[in-house]
Amino acid sequence: MPKQITSTKFSLVKLAQALHKKSIRDQEGLFIVEGSRELELAVDNGVQLHSLFIHEECFQAESSSPMFQKARDEVKDGCIFSVTDRVFHSMCYRSSSRIVAIAHKHDVRLEDFEATDDAFFVICSGVEKPGNLGAVMRSSDAVGAHAVIIENPVLDVFNPNVVRASIGTLFSVPVILSDFEVLISWLQQHDIVVLATSPDADTNYADYTYPNRVAIVVGSEAHGLQRRWFQVAQDVVSIPQHGQADSLNAAMSATVVMYEILRQRSQSLDKQDLT
Repeated sequence: MPKQITSTKFSLVKLAQALHKKSIRDQEGLFIVEGSRELELAVDNGVQLHSLFIHEECFQAESSSPMFQKARDEVKDGCIFSVTDRVFHSMCYRSSSRIVAIAHKHDVRLEDFEATDDAFFVICSGVEKPGNLGAVMRSSDAVGAHAVIIENPVLDVFNPNVVRASIGTLFSVPVILSDFEVLISWLQQHDIVVLATSPDADTNYADYTYPNRVAIVVGSEAHGLQRRWFQVAQDVVSIPQHGQADSLNAAMSATVVMYEILRQRSQSLDKQDLT
């Protein structure tokens, strides 16, 4: 039987509360995962769990689920707890959550990442909103991008709001942190075409023929891409706007281009199947 926690002063409960702060996440190398869907993706993709907490009202239902069986096998030292409503909500961002875990942060290094012949990356530069960063991860997962690279991050990828907005795709798509100079050198070394977007570009994104190795760059919601990205980008495309707004948000712009890349690649594969 799991241990029951009834006090918000229990040490692991206090740790979970503290992990809402970036400084504590960095110090402890831990972060919070809320929700069954997010937790299942974390476990399926090798994220190591530290401890697991389930709302007492649904412990029986959750503990019989396949997701729980996977998670239980990953938790060491029997750190699985049934917690009261008050305790549970003191740890969570979402009122709808019924299961939450403390997990170990994972790190993917750029220098260890292999660029395949069909390398497809999404670079986030200056993205400040958790919702947009999470949405970029979701779209990257959906189209089969090989990684999301965050250049000079201004937002912690282990922020609970990013984890939630990504619906757990933070774990299914490699997320790599890098500074600008190292990233540009790596992209050039691997012959990866850098593609920027701008409403002023002459080439429509749908008319562009995307190369086999490509990285699209997503800029800040407020300020767009920094000039240095346009200086290193081999090509720039535009997304037509027919309304009164002058731009889409960062995640939506990236998603439009991602799906065009996917469409062209799928079309190319269909042609190969016919030959």
